[in-house]
Amino acid sequence: MYKSHVFSTKNKLWILGSILFCQFTNAQLLELDFTYERREESNFKIHLVRYGIIGVSSLQHLDLSAEVIKMKYDAKNGFYLGFSIFSTQTLWRGNKVDELNTFDFLMNPIGGTANGNFFAKIPLKRSQIQNSNIGISLGTKWIEGPPTPNYQSSSFLDHYSRLGWVYQRLLAEDALTNSSLSFWTYPHIQFHRSSAKSRNLFFDNQIDPLAQGYGIELGIEYNTQLKITLHGQQLTNTDPEAEFKRFVTRLVVAYRF
Repeated sequence: MYKSHVFSTKNKLWILGSILFCQFTNAQLLELDFTYERREESNFKIHLVRYGIIGVSSLQHLDLSAEVIKMKYDAKNGFYLGFSIFSTQTLWRGNKVDELNTFDFLMNPIGGTANGNFFAKIPLKRSQIQNSNIGISLGTKWIEGPPTPNYQSSSFLDHYSRLGWVYQRLLAEDALTNSSLSFWTYPHIQFHRSSAKSRNLFFDNQIDPLAQGYGIELGIEYNTQLKITLHGQQLTNTDPEAEFKRFVTRLVVAYRF
């Protein structure tokens, strides 16, 4: 089992550092863009965005995430490609099951001690208030699990991919107050690949080395400052009697200081 909920000195330092670092972070994979006209030129940016991010899941995890770096390319034709590195630390665990605690990181889109992610949007249709795109996500998570017997490694890599449809819509805008309210959704299929050894060690062989499933992401953004995202996802080829068959939800709130 995991240790008590009382944080170790290491965890306290990590949390303090993350809170201080949050003024430079943003953990949203989707970039909202309602530009109707073609860009005059393509652009490439590397930036650190000022957001504080906190999430809570139906697996009873409360966690804090940081985006260490984001690089993005916006093409004239509306194509978007971004690369981000995330890090997530659990602040509180509400259950006592080691496997479910590790499963929470697996099912968290930005979860893991380290998480490198490529995200691309291929434009399909654009207008002044809405656009639709094909969304493709590829990444690798380094997940730290519970202590293991016989000095075996307590961490493993999860290689994942998502393919779906991204729809974004501007709900309201007030030029006088420079405020806006936007909505997006991202239904998708997903795949997770890991070694058979790690599946056996951390999930008692109840998750296939190549796990597949589906998910949906719903979000609203207010004034480009507050983002609220609801994730829901499920693996479909796990043991029907296992706990890992459940539909997992996650609420994420990001605020720009």
